[in-house]
Amino acid sequence: MKKIFVLLFSLLNSRPIFAYGGNTPVILRVAILTGAPSIEISFRELHRLKSLDSDELLSVIPSLKKEKIFPLQEGIKIGEQIFKVPRIKIEPLNEEGGLLINGRKYRGEIDILRTKDLKLLVINRLELEEYLYGVLFHEVSPHWPIEALKAQAIVSRTYALYQRMMNKDKDYDLTSDFYTQIYGGRSSERYRTTRAVKLTAGKVLTYKGEIFPTYFHATCGGATEDARELWDIDIGPLKGVKCDFCYQSPHYLWERFISFKEIKEKLSNYGYGISGKVLGIIPKERNLSGRIRKLTIITENNKFEISAKEFRQIFDPQVIRSTNFEVEIEPEGAIFRGYGWGHGVGLCQWGAYFMAIKGYKAEEILKFYYPGAEIESYPSIMKQKRSE
Repeated sequence: MKKIFVLLFSLLNSRPIFAYGGNTPVILRVAILTGAPSIEISFRELHRLKSLDSDELLSVIPSLKKEKIFPLQEGIKIGEQIFKVPRIKIEPLNEEGGLLINGRKYRGEIDILRTKDLKLLVINRLELEEYLYGVLFHEVSPHWPIEALKAQAIVSRTYALYQRMMNKDKDYDLTSDFYTQIYGGRSSERYRTTRAVKLTAGKVLTYKGEIFPTYFHATCGGATEDARELWDIDIGPLKGVKCDFCYQSPHYLWERFISFKEIKEKLSNYGYGISGKVLGIIPKERNLSGRIRKLTIITENNKFEISAKEFRQIFDPQVIRSTNFEVEIEPEGAIFRGYGWGHGVGLCQWGAYFMAIKGYKAEEILKFYYPGAEIESYPSIMKQKRSE
């Protein structure tokens, strides 16, 4: 009995340490749920429940237990118990963990924050490499050539570290959706994508010794985009390149019909007044990659300009898949015919796939899509910065 007590005491006062190349672990904070009215958590192993602000131990949650969690004015309710704190941390007692949130399994720790509007913000706090295990499956197919998977692993690692630097003063570093990188937790891990992460452990892209935002997209449609066209970023690796590799991508060509009724409704909802029948949607200006900068909308009684970037957002990037398109007016609406899928900046994922099929290595793929960038070891970069 005494041995059991000593073992339990040891578990409660220890925490797993995930080494990162022999250096201090790099921890990411990923918002997996925002604005949730409640969540359901299933505990497969023992977990500690602590105050996120004071680190005070609040409770120990036994394994094989399922609880509903609700935000309350006085704190956070877990099952039948109310904890009078606004922020809770859930820690696993072993490296593997065993926790499901709304049916999806996650590694690492979970932070639960009660927001001002009495909703829940749920953050998965875990080591960088383990985060990548849950990312790659959503960004590329695990059946793709290993060199394409390795290229994506390096890109995703670099992008995550950049977001971590940019958001260090916020509650979290990344979201789990397409606004940063899609992340599905342990439920999304697959053997080949995990292998690609391990084969590239610690490798990142740099430009002049600094991490930069390694944007990526599905298919460029013949040329990647200069980041200046979309954001306030002007660096060599994101200037755009001509791509002859993705022309066999299933997303290289696309076509969509949008009725005049929908066009009028959506533009009106965004404050663009349309008077009378739509007569024309004309690309006014294109950039060097062939993508449209501005569109002119002509109606029976007026006309106005709108940026192609905003037009695409209004009509959903899943519908208007890129800003490289032509428009054909029909009696009841407009047909949009275009090239590529995504914003076009950085890595063309289907281009990387076909490069890998042709025998290119991950390093060659990355240097093609990010000209002037270098592949370095992140622990080495940090060691060098500490010595400066």
